[in-house]
Amino acid sequence: MVQISTQTTRRQHPGAGVPTGPYGNLYRAGVMDRIGLIVEGVSAAEAKRWLDIPALGRAETLKALDLSVATFNKKVKANARLTPAESERVVGFARLVGQIEAMFEEAGGPSEFDVHAWLARWLTDPLPALGNARPIDFMNTMEGQALVSQKLAQIASGAYA
Repeated sequence: MVQISTQTTRRQHPGAGVPTGPYGNLYRAGVMDRIGLIVEGVSAAEAKRWLDIPALGRAETLKALDLSVATFNKKVKANARLTPAESERVVGFARLVGQIEAMFEEAGGPSEFDVHAWLARWLTDPLPALGNARPIDFMNTMEGQALVSQKLAQIASGAYA
């Protein structure tokens, strides 16, 4: 069974106020570790924790990932695993959250800054660089997630996104 730590820690450098939890650990994990996790299937209970971003709402996140809320909840109750295809979208989304956390951590942002609230706004607002589409509307495919990740990297580098 592939293990990627889901514990929250604090980094010891500028921006140390931003926690590194499951998102940051997924973002920083090696590609082979993430592939192993995807192939094995993420437990629905773990996915539920990863998708618990109050400012965004789990139902909207599941819809964006093209996952049925009812089926997801059944899998959580049954302590089941997601399919590799479902796991890939969930891991990809969680990795994007980790990318955003890392951006703010590396920028040395204040510890009271609500990264997840910023994420929710950014994902749900139309983005000119995406033809005024909302970034969250690209979460249902890996190519879409890669495109959104690229836009985040452009923001981090100071380029227009």
